[in-house]
Amino acid sequence: MVARCSCTNTFIGGCMNKVYRLALIALSAAALVVVGYFVTGSLEFITKDFWFTSGLLLLILLSLIDQPFFSKDSNIFVNAVTAAISLLLVEEKNRDSIFWIFSCVTLYLLLSSYLLLWIRQKALSEESSGVKFISRLNREIGKPESLFSAFFLWGAYKQFGAGTTGFNALLMFWVVFIVLSLPTLAKTIEEFFASRDVGNEQNALGKIFGVQSKNTFLVKLFDAPDRSCPASLFDFVEFQYSTDGRIRKGLLLDVYLLNQEQWVKVLSNSQIENIFSNCAMLGRHTLDVVYKLENIPKNDFLNRFVGIITDNSRISYIRFVFNSRIEISEGQLLQVSVNGKEVLYQIVEGVTKIETLEQKNQTGLIVGEAIQLGTWNTEKLQFEQFGWVPEVNSPVFLASNIDEPAINDGEVVIGVIPNTNYPVALNKATAMSHHMAIIGVTGTGKSVFSRNLIREFLKDDDTKVICIDFTGEYLGKFNDLNPSQVIPNETAEQLFKDIDFIEKTIADNYNKDNDQTRNKKREVSAAVHKGIKEFLEGDGQLSIFELPHVENTSGVLTYTKTFFRVLFHIAKTEQNFGKRVCLVLEEAHTIVPEWNFSGVSDKISQPLLNSIAQIALQGRKYNIGLMVIAQRTANVSKTILTQCNTIVAFQEFDKTSSDFLANYFGQDIVGSLPKLKFRQAIAAGKAFRSSVPMIFEIPEINEQ
Repeated sequence: MVARCSCTNTFIGGCMNKVYRLALIALSAAALVVVGYFVTGSLEFITKDFWFTSGLLLLILLSLIDQPFFSKDSNIFVNAVTAAISLLLVEEKNRDSIFWIFSCVTLYLLLSSYLLLWIRQKALSEESSGVKFISRLNREIGKPESLFSAFFLWGAYKQFGAGTTGFNALLMFWVVFIVLSLPTLAKTIEEFFASRDVGNEQNALGKIFGVQSKNTFLVKLFDAPDRSCPASLFDFVEFQYSTDGRIRKGLLLDVYLLNQEQWVKVLSNSQIENIFSNCAMLGRHTLDVVYKLENIPKNDFLNRFVGIITDNSRISYIRFVFNSRIEISEGQLLQVSVNGKEVLYQIVEGVTKIETLEQKNQTGLIVGEAIQLGTWNTEKLQFEQFGWVPEVNSPVFLASNIDEPAINDGEVVIGVIPNTNYPVALNKATAMSHHMAIIGVTGTGKSVFSRNLIREFLKDDDTKVICIDFTGEYLGKFNDLNPSQVIPNETAEQLFKDIDFIEKTIADNYNKDNDQTRNKKREVSAAVHKGIKEFLEGDGQLSIFELPHVENTSGVLTYTKTFFRVLFHIAKTEQNFGKRVCLVLEEAHTIVPEWNFSGVSDKISQPLLNSIAQIALQGRKYNIGLMVIAQRTANVSKTILTQCNTIVAFQEFDKTSSDFLANYFGQDIVGSLPKLKFRQAIAAGKAFRSSVPMIFEIPEINEQ
């Protein structure tokens, strides 16, 4: 009775290859008996004559059963044992010199093949030349066509003599069987009828003809007229694999045409098996024939399945063939099982590829590339790097969402991995103390993100933020927080007059100070010190240090240098009056330009850079940190940027920025910078829990 499964219709099938093989064995044995009876006139030869025993072993037990799969040294040993037993049937009077030659050859095969079974540890192609020679020699001498053909012909000669009717009849039988290659003919007939019969089985699609890995199979489809149902991409199938006898479930991954024949690729793994865990299997199977399943249980496999791992993947970076009905894009999170662990990867690239199948046959495919983020630690809320690579043809899935994580005090979620709820959490204290850079061209969401992050910093009562701004935007954008000005406008105007006086006087005095300039410098420093001190000791948390205009004139640089020098002095001597200070450098290329972009002499701009560099290098000791905001790294002092231990990079196009950021992010992910979408960025650095760079998406922020 055929079993019925709720997942499929009933069908009737059988292992026809076994039926055909047994039938041919029976026919060959019967033919040998008929010939023997014809030449001897009785059936006594069945138990007495050596030639019949040899012929039976040659024609039936070995040539039709063993030889189609003949390849191992163990087969030689079995053949030698069988030969030795058959030689014992030869009577003493018939043991001539040829008999002893046969005995010596048999003994050699017994000893050498048994020795090879102990010696060989690798594939034959990897063994020494001596082992290769002996193994291949044994396979030629010990195969049934060689060994038992000699026994059969010698036995017939000893029994009937040359030129007799009996010898000629047995010789003709041997010619038909060996020269016409009856085993090969049997195999051809078997495949012909098997393909005809199996193709008519219900839901039979095709037969396995190759294996790409332990879980990916190449299947040649039956001709359309012989196929009982059509094959479509992402059909679920069932088959019994002949190598291990296991009944497996699978999924059609790819359909292509090769040499005017239709082929498919079938993936089989534990995830697919789990879909059908509550379903009965098909009643009977023809080995290696693939059957389409119907009435598939409800599942989300195809809603998450992306493709399979392909060649040239490595620990930190994978390549996968895209075989899916879902849409994916750069930045999405993927999940691959490696040694029982779920390892997460982020898509950074996709390329098209032409694959040559055979001769001039080709197929097109898409290969995705993704970098490893690692395994997700639910307790630490971070990615931890994993130290191994997935196997080829391992399935790749979209990552599932996680339980809503709890964020620690002192941290802020600045975004999530695209299309997931995996949080990207920033430690505010570390971001400030170890300095932070926010890079990106105009229109990417950089400024809104920066201002929102400043608001998060200001939620801590012990934090003060000073924004160095020449755009005039910050007063308006933070109007609800009532920001003050570190240096009031009236004071700033007077300070610029004093600075102009100092510079003109020094220039007229052969670039030397005098009492007037020294007094004025002290007055300028005292005014700046007063403004900073009042802000740090006051109740307000946000203050703006405005620059009067865009040009990097000598006066602007001197004014800014004085501010930073005094601020650092207060940090060292007064410990910021117990406060943490975050300096925001908006449009940093104006404040800390690279020397060849400053627009003024190196002699004038270098003191400013030195003042800010002091904060960058030593600020952590005095609770003062930097937030550097810029459009391009090329225009900003590398002395300052290289001290930023946390970087958030929005879309960038120039090569200088890519080359610089590659030192932080690595070459694999930095190529994604020009392709980032609006509100997407790459984050890496000390303030993030995870040690690997990642593409993340900031939430939509509505400013007042």
